[in-house]
Amino acid sequence: MFNLKNLPPIHHLLNGHDLHWNKDLAQIHVKYITLESFTNPRGTVEGGMICAMLDDAMGILAALNKAEKPATTVNLNIDFLRPCHVGNIEAKAWFIKQGSKVLNIESEAWQQGKLIAKCSSAFLVL
Repeated sequence: MFNLKNLPPIHHLLNGHDLHWNKDLAQIHVKYITLESFTNPRGTVEGGMICAMLDDAMGILAALNKAEKPATTVNLNIDFLRPCHVGNIEAKAWFIKQGSKVLNIESEAWQQGKLIAKCSSAFLVL
């Protein structure tokens, strides 16, 4: 079983913290801190960094699947809805479907109460 106390290095690189796993709802909430070093030439956070945060949150959730087997990202689709600024991000992820071979997961990134990105992904259970 995946241990929430031993999170992957990328989680720490993205400044992930305050992780909350709601087993009853099969949802995860995690906060990230975006840094100046994450920004593009316009001064807003690079979309790839937001994508990495949502993939991290979904990956942690995928590791908590019912089969208790590791899973890996097969595909990922993201929509960026508004610019993201340096500071705090709140991500949440939840299962759409937990099959025996494929996990369908969705996630959202929020900043200052506004939805900044939505993501859906399929994970292959190994």
